[in-house]
Amino acid sequence: MVPGNEPSPKDHITSLDLFAVAREARRLEGARLDKAFDLEPRGLGLAFRGRPGVRAELWIVPGLYAAVVPTGQEHAEGLSPLARDVRRLASGAALASVVAPAGERYLELELRRAVDPGPTTLGAELFGTGNLLLAREGRLVAVERARRWAHRDVRPGASYLRPPARADAFAASVAEIEAQLARSRTDLVSTLAARLGLGGPVAEEVLARAGLEPAASASPKAHEVAPRVQEVLVELLREVGDRPHGFLVLRGDQAVDASPYAPRRWDGLDGATVEERATFSEVAVVYFSSLQPRVASAEESARAVERSGLERLVERQRAARDELAGAVEARRLDAEAVYAHYAHAEAALAEATLARPVPRVVRVELGDRPVELATGGSARQAAQRLYEEGKRLGEKLAGATAALEATERRLAELDRAPASVRPRPGPAPRARAPRWFEKFRWFVSSEGALVLGGRDAPSNDLLVRRHLKDGDLYLHADLHGAASVVLKRPAPPAAVSELSVREAAQWAVAFSKAWRAGLASATAFWATPDQVSKSAGAGEFVPRGAWIVRGTKHFVQDVPLELGVGPIRYEGDDLLSVAPPAALRARGEVRFLLLPGDERERADREVELARELGVPRSRLQGLLPAGGLTVRRP
Repeated sequence: MVPGNEPSPKDHITSLDLFAVAREARRLEGARLDKAFDLEPRGLGLAFRGRPGVRAELWIVPGLYAAVVPTGQEHAEGLSPLARDVRRLASGAALASVVAPAGERYLELELRRAVDPGPTTLGAELFGTGNLLLAREGRLVAVERARRWAHRDVRPGASYLRPPARADAFAASVAEIEAQLARSRTDLVSTLAARLGLGGPVAEEVLARAGLEPAASASPKAHEVAPRVQEVLVELLREVGDRPHGFLVLRGDQAVDASPYAPRRWDGLDGATVEERATFSEVAVVYFSSLQPRVASAEESARAVERSGLERLVERQRAARDELAGAVEARRLDAEAVYAHYAHAEAALAEATLARPVPRVVRVELGDRPVELATGGSARQAAQRLYEEGKRLGEKLAGATAALEATERRLAELDRAPASVRPRPGPAPRARAPRWFEKFRWFVSSEGALVLGGRDAPSNDLLVRRHLKDGDLYLHADLHGAASVVLKRPAPPAAVSELSVREAAQWAVAFSKAWRAGLASATAFWATPDQVSKSAGAGEFVPRGAWIVRGTKHFVQDVPLELGVGPIRYEGDDLLSVAPPAALRARGEVRFLLLPGDERERADREVELARELGVPRSRLQGLLPAGGLTVRRP
């Protein structure tokens, strides 16, 4: 066990685990592919048959694990397009080779049929969100998820390429390991996990076997540590061997780890026991399948959306009820203050009638309570008006309370009723007309200032040319190619404040290359409208979407790359906004916090966010910055 800490959970297969699966799958070489089928909730199964005794299925769950399992498992009834293509192109093909590139979480199968001119290749990405690729003669013919990077295109018709290879830690020399340790500025476990590409669980296992302190700094004793680390890595490979056994770690009845070697990192942890099985695949299925989320039925998904909507409605109705209750109480206290200080109130009203013009209301300190009294009558009449206003608000309070109770009853009925008789969601609200600023990126600052950003070069030009006015500010991340941002001046007499400027700067850097680069912070600058021009000087060229800023730029340093997403109330409409968290909290609710993340996992994060927020994914995509997403709850 890692001293002072519990071991890190294993949330996907490691490169060493995949090495074991590949060894087990190679026993199927020469067997023929009988059929392909889908796994639930995600994945591909391949059933092989060969000589007597060689019948098994290879399960591949992208981004999570692969395993060789006995035949006779239950299969999904329908077929995905990818499973149909595998059946069409590879049924009856012999498994020619199973390759797991050293140090990578990538599995590759080569299938050959006598009638085909070349092999069919099935590649499985078990890192990130994962993917499945089917290629014929070096070109992709089908993929589970289309992807595009600068170095690699994953879509039908593109050339088949493996993911970029990393260095293989298990083949590294002592000198190579020592060099990585010496360059590190962090602890041993982090260095082995990241720089050597072992990942947290294997790094912890190496240090547990080597008797080294994970939290110790990596560089000071690199020359002493490297030989021991290399020795343990060789030891682990040897222990996995050609016929790997499986080791399942349990705490009570719950599986907490699976490995193809006897794990040492769990030693000494209370309640942890280890069961040995004949193959690693056997324990991999038990452990990794427990990490897969259960797929909700269509009825359950609809019910979850309805419940989420009702819960949000309850929150709004409670806030409205509490606000009305406070207003009713305030009117009562105001009226009582008038009678308690009647002479003072009468004198203040008499004095107000002498003013020209006569004000409609006069503000009076009655005891320690400031009260607004309507002019044009006696103090008694002013108090009566306060009582009547309180009565009117009391009627609204009764209606708001009744509406809240009705919504709470609907929510309780939804929880109590059996699934088959639960009420269906009511009719969808009528679509509202989009506001003029929604053609751009936008948010509302803490102080109510509207902030707009271009989505592309044409909208950058349109935004600045048509909407940058006197009193506004122009902002831009201090990076080439970022969006133009306009901070609109609030309605007079308010002016643009430093708080709104910093929020707009934070938003500007989020919608720049800084987000895709995964930076923690960046710099933006602001300028006045008279500094912004399309006029190019001698030898200058201003491309579409770009603007020239002349004169002094006012820089806003170290702006964090962090956004919030959630609903706000703006001029009577409920709008979904992506904005700096402080601005969102001031006008609505922060449902999730967003930070830069792994771009390969963006699609999954978008699906999760859209489901949680109850909005179409296409609508959400238009609000988010380009690049990977890390999603956190506030």
